[in-house]
Amino acid sequence: MGKVREVEVLLGPQHPGAPGNVAFRLKLDGERVIDADVIPGYLHRGFEKMMEYRWWEVDVVMSARFCVEDPDNFELAYVRAAEDVYGVEPPEKARRVRTIIAEMGRIQSHLFWLLFIGGVVGARYIPSWAMAAREEILKWYDYITGHRVYHHYMVPGGIRWNIPQDFQERTLKVLRFVERIVNDIKRALFDNKIFQARTRGMGVLKASDAIRLGATGPVLRGSGVRHDIRIVDPYEAYDEVEFEVPVGEYGDSYDRCLVRLKEIYQSISIIRQLVGKVSPDGIYRYKIPLVAPPGEGIGRVETARGEYLIHITSTGGQTPYRVRLRTPSMAHLTTVIKHVLRNEEITIADFPVFVKSLDPCAPDLDR
Repeated sequence: MGKVREVEVLLGPQHPGAPGNVAFRLKLDGERVIDADVIPGYLHRGFEKMMEYRWWEVDVVMSARFCVEDPDNFELAYVRAAEDVYGVEPPEKARRVRTIIAEMGRIQSHLFWLLFIGGVVGARYIPSWAMAAREEILKWYDYITGHRVYHHYMVPGGIRWNIPQDFQERTLKVLRFVERIVNDIKRALFDNKIFQARTRGMGVLKASDAIRLGATGPVLRGSGVRHDIRIVDPYEAYDEVEFEVPVGEYGDSYDRCLVRLKEIYQSISIIRQLVGKVSPDGIYRYKIPLVAPPGEGIGRVETARGEYLIHITSTGGQTPYRVRLRTPSMAHLTTVIKHVLRNEEITIADFPVFVKSLDPCAPDLDR
């Protein structure tokens, strides 16, 4: 037999194995993927520049759209950066409510990810279960904020309007429903020997490599690095709650998946600790001037996919002078993927599973 000829294959952006509005140029040696170049630009929107021409509060609407799968944590980072520019602190009640909103966002994002990982391994029942749980969270968002997907509920100075009278009751009811379904998903998927065979020992990323390559979030923690912005640099109401930071043991695709499952349980615990501390009474927002003072502001949060940072410069006007983002998915779609492909035999059949274990949000590349 002669030597296998290397070929290039385009995967995405419409392919179900691609992570959204992005494509890969794969280099194959037979069945093995030996290299992959990410091709962004299918969803370029220029949000960073657009935010420089809109009022400070209007930019909340823009900030939530960097990642449709986890809009609330991106929204929170912008609001915190704007408050840093203005030099204001939100009311205690607003900090707690914003933390609850952010953790609900983390849960629904991980549930959305379960749709994708279940689909690529052929566990077609998992997407149905995960979406049923996520739907109840979207209904909860609709009741609290008036919107299902993008919420625009956080504003510089607090939250847009007060919480309803039955906030605690409705929140706890949704958590009970979600927890029951997640328990079923754990037994049906994570305890499934077929799923374990598809993910165990595949896509291994060592802790030292994860740090060197710029990995964050569940990808970094899946490699055994116990690093979480909510712990190392607490913000909002995270210093009022106790929770664990799940980490992996082997740094493979299964560990990254398991970290996300465990994070759902931790987010449920965080919300339950906080929901009893908020009530419809009390101040929920401080009004801020239309014109911001000159200065700089930084918002740094732990999104569902890892560390996200937004830097804003103000020259003293109704709009920011410059907005710059550091999103988590770029490293996962570039340096991390290339490193694993060059050091491990990943087949074309396993490549979508490996990519989904990283859970990138392609839109946060095109910003």
